[in-house]
Amino acid sequence: MPSYPLMVLILGALACIAPMTIDAYLPAFGAIGRAFDLPAQQVQLTLGLYLLAYAGMTLLHGTLSDCFGRKRVLLVSLVLYALASVCAALAPNFAWLLAGRIGQGLTAGAGMVVGQAIINDCYKGAVAQRTMSYVVMVFGISPAFAPIIGGYVAAHAGWRGVFWLLVCLAVATAALCIWRLPETLAPGARQRFAGRVLLANYRKILRERAFVEMALSFGALFGGFAFLIGAAPDFVTRVLGLPETAFGWLFIPLVVGLLSGSFAAARLASRWSSARLIAAGYAVMAAGCAIDLGYTASTAAPVVPWAVAPIGVFSFGLSLAAPNMTLQALARVSGLSGMAASVLGFVQMIFFSVVSGWFAPLVYGDAFRLAVALAAGVAISGLGWAWASRGGAAQASGLGGDRGHGGHGEAAAARPVQHPDPGARVGAAIAAGNGAVDGASERA
Repeated sequence: MPSYPLMVLILGALACIAPMTIDAYLPAFGAIGRAFDLPAQQVQLTLGLYLLAYAGMTLLHGTLSDCFGRKRVLLVSLVLYALASVCAALAPNFAWLLAGRIGQGLTAGAGMVVGQAIINDCYKGAVAQRTMSYVVMVFGISPAFAPIIGGYVAAHAGWRGVFWLLVCLAVATAALCIWRLPETLAPGARQRFAGRVLLANYRKILRERAFVEMALSFGALFGGFAFLIGAAPDFVTRVLGLPETAFGWLFIPLVVGLLSGSFAAARLASRWSSARLIAAGYAVMAAGCAIDLGYTASTAAPVVPWAVAPIGVFSFGLSLAAPNMTLQALARVSGLSGMAASVLGFVQMIFFSVVSGWFAPLVYGDAFRLAVALAAGVAISGLGWAWASRGGAAQASGLGGDRGHGGHGEAAAARPVQHPDPGARVGAAIAAGNGAVDGASERA
């Protein structure tokens, strides 16, 4: 088993692929439109179709990893992703570019989904919270750095250079996985790949009302965030009047907020319960939205840094809440962490893809409308989460933090949790009961 820092590095590399694929090419929208003589609305299809493919396949990544193992699914996905990126980079026309983007969407989500299952395989309690915070930090930072990097690559190597950059990212991540990533799901813990068994497992997950409510609330939160990401090219170039290489004005506040929020969440994991961190995260997000609404309502010509500072406040709160929301939702479904992570990711990406691909143009050219959309997402999500959590915090799964262990417990806690029964390795952050669930699934 690799050291804990190396494991976090591997999980972070896997997590960054999907957001890099979404955001690195955003500054090249104009260049793609000029290359194929297309309006911006048609170029937007490269984002919308990617996200729909991503959302649909997200439902299967975790399920396949439950059946065939985590590492095998990751490596196959990375190879196919690299091939799809080559297709996009060499696209002779817009149809080939769309085909490459769909191929990327079908494979890019494996890293984040299977990575969540790996965390549940290996860690529990405060260490699971801390690890998830670090991974979500990378997942959140990537959309901030990606347009900055992509903008400079596009400026110097053209829009095709952005897709060659993604090829290099996939190859490097695959090499890292081959080198150091172990298989964390023992053969005895794997699900049988049979239609009846899989349908029975999906029914089990969807009958868990609290999980479904939490997943929908989580999706609504990222639906609001999708307005910001989907409208980013228009917001930077049209509303703020900045060049394509100035995406940093929008995304650097995101970086600072996500970094500091994830760091705070990781440091507080051993002292605050996940429910308290989620509540604090929503409070901070609400404050950021209120500041954003107030500023954009007071001026017809928003300018930096005031137009982007509230985004940093929002992203700080998002980093506090999101990792713990994920763990609380997964804790509601024992023994099927990969499949549950797939369902959670599917719901999240359905919201994100529909909003960023089809509804984001509704807020083009107006900073106040964008602020209202972001605030609405936070409000709907917050109310939904409060309703879903009305029965109490996450089930007994060690999510309340490892209190009373002092500073010496971290090294021991960071080691993978070993169970005498290999079937019990699945969902180490979740309460026991895996064997019973697996048996019930087989009988189904």
